[in-house]
Amino acid sequence: MLLWGLPLLVVAVGVSWYGSGGRYVSTDNAYLKQDLVDVAPQLSGDVAEVRVAENAHVEPGDVVLVLDDTLLQVAVHRVEAALANARLDIGTLRADYREKSGELAVARETARYAVREYERQRQLAERKLVPLSALDGAHETSATAVGEIAVLELQVGQARARLGDAADAPTDQHPQVRAALADLEKARVDLSHTVIVAPRAGIASHLPKVGDHVEEGRAAFSVVADGRLWVEANFDETDLEWVRAGQRARVRIDTYPHHEWSGRIESIAQATGAEFALLPAQNASGNWVKVVQRVPVRVAIDVAPDDPPLRSGASATVRIDTGPHRRFDRWFAFLH
Repeated sequence: MLLWGLPLLVVAVGVSWYGSGGRYVSTDNAYLKQDLVDVAPQLSGDVAEVRVAENAHVEPGDVVLVLDDTLLQVAVHRVEAALANARLDIGTLRADYREKSGELAVARETARYAVREYERQRQLAERKLVPLSALDGAHETSATAVGEIAVLELQVGQARARLGDAADAPTDQHPQVRAALADLEKARVDLSHTVIVAPRAGIASHLPKVGDHVEEGRAAFSVVADGRLWVEANFDETDLEWVRAGQRARVRIDTYPHHEWSGRIESIAQATGAEFALLPAQNASGNWVKVVQRVPVRVAIDVAPDDPPLRSGASATVRIDTGPHRRFDRWFAFLH
């Protein structure tokens, strides 16, 4: 009995204990996460001021960095001068248009008088009361006056065209002035971008120093945003058979080994971590070796006001309660 019974009893107890397990799955490949915002400037420049200290708390809209704006100030002044010149040009064109319009009105009156004078001279010439030279002079004067009207009408049309066919429109509505106004607005927007503010409330980190050069589109500093925390746990794909969103979990942070947080599965990634890699593994090669893949699981944790402070990136251990499931269910699934 000792030779056969005791080993069989140990094996039976071990199989029963192991087979009745499997309700809980755990991993220590987990890390605490918070929203991390990389703040990039809208333009390149040298840092003139750093308004907050490293790891200081900031609120939305707080000024964090100020870039050197000397050249942008000059650009604004230059564009303002260009706008003043554009308005002056429109004023000059409008005055020229009014002058040509006045000359056209005078020319029309002169032409009407010249035509009437020619008609009178023609009637007198028919009666032999005036010499033919006087008639020829009146005809030449009337023809010249009529021709002057055509020339002035062309000049008035040209002046109106330079005003954009809107001679009576406000000065700032003319295309030339509107283009200058757009340039001024862009210059002012570029100038405003020299002041870099915090987009969200949180902790400002990795701040540059005064005199550093920051590049447009590249992160100048980061803000670890206030708000909810979660744990990104990377479980083996073989452990996820019964894991579902909404299940409860227990979380331990390595920083505080004697403190435990409760949590809930918020979501399960639709792809393994390898699928998001910059260079995914090519499994079609001849030297393929099968390895267990990891699937990211997001676990939202409940944080109480008196809990110790948590920091993004801290290592954690996650244990999920999958419900009334046992390894026996997997072993004897064919019976169902």
